[in-house]
Amino acid sequence: MRNEPMVSWLKKFQGHEHLDSRLRGEGRIGPLGSYELSFDRLAVTPFPEYLKALGTEPDSVIEVSYVKPARRLSARERANPYLNKQAQVVETYEQAIVTKNILTQLLNTASAQVETWAFHFTEVQKNDLERVRRDRQHTKTLPTDEMMMRVELERGGETAYSFFTGDEPMPLYDFDCRACDRFDTLRALSLLLDEVAAIQPENAFEKPYLRSHADVDQGDDQNRGSLIAKRRKRRMEAFTATFVQGDDAARGAAARDAALVFLTEFCDVWAPKLIKGDDRSVIGKEQFRNIPGMKEVRADDVGVDAPVVLEALWEYKDEAAYEVVGGGELVLPRLLGERLREIRAEVAGEAYKTLLEYVAPEIRKARLEYTDYVEEDDDNMGTYERLKWQTQNEGESEAYNHAAIIAEMGGG
Repeated sequence: MRNEPMVSWLKKFQGHEHLDSRLRGEGRIGPLGSYELSFDRLAVTPFPEYLKALGTEPDSVIEVSYVKPARRLSARERANPYLNKQAQVVETYEQAIVTKNILTQLLNTASAQVETWAFHFTEVQKNDLERVRRDRQHTKTLPTDEMMMRVELERGGETAYSFFTGDEPMPLYDFDCRACDRFDTLRALSLLLDEVAAIQPENAFEKPYLRSHADVDQGDDQNRGSLIAKRRKRRMEAFTATFVQGDDAARGAAARDAALVFLTEFCDVWAPKLIKGDDRSVIGKEQFRNIPGMKEVRADDVGVDAPVVLEALWEYKDEAAYEVVGGGELVLPRLLGERLREIRAEVAGEAYKTLLEYVAPEIRKARLEYTDYVEEDDDNMGTYERLKWQTQNEGESEAYNHAAIIAEMGGG
């Protein structure tokens, strides 16, 4: 929407000024990092009520005042002190606010977002399940030619998303996808907490992320001096002094409680960061080139995206949550991360159903009730599908398709 008076009116309608870019110019969007990404900045009004309020809002007229641009002077005219002192001319005109037209544009954007999110949720579900399957393999497979080809295509920008959008995504497409991932991860963390809290001590060790005994490497002291062996023994005794003792039921209860403590502390650290989100664009994030084995160091109060949270659990590898006293040695955070990713795949599937069964019908209902939309005239095409059709039938078609690109790289 490039009409600035209408943009200003829409922002003020039910008080959504805070969602606009901090650096947006007239007639253009702001830089990608200038939009508010935090979930807690959204208004509490349910979107069906917002659409109804906008659809029933009467048309109005607003008065717009602007400073007329001064006439450009030549070099000789600028030398004339009388001509050089041009007074500012303020002009005023009336702008009609036709809410039906504004709502139509809003619903078109919302429909495109529903397509974007639905496609992304299917990709997240597929990729997460594939990642869990690979992580749980006892024998890891070597990269295949197909996998290497996919990596090269993605490095060159040929991804599933580029083919879906026809390389013409919406301006905030990447931020939308990352926001969906943050939402899925927050929901999955909540469900994982509920799952751990419901564990019964007698069957606690049926969960892969809990173990019945702590496997601690004792080391090989046969070829060491007696003094070193004694010191290692004392350190090991001090390290294992807080380990849980008792029968399976006692250890199961301790493991469950330790997992709850670990997850609660983990959520206290990472949930606020997920809610806030990382406001950097993909280019801004790629500017940091870390040394192999080193992590990017950022301030404690900045937001993060979902991969950072999953990486924090994966970094434990085969180590237990020893920082939790009294049962932490029985909790394996890396396997908690696998289970979190598995739950996130389920959440993505549920979110996909919610979009198609709840959000899309509400958008269609608003179109029928408050706009000039006629269902019989609809071509039943999605936004990106319509763009591809127009490119093929009205504009110049692309010289290369997916199969041609792969064939050129030697894979066909």
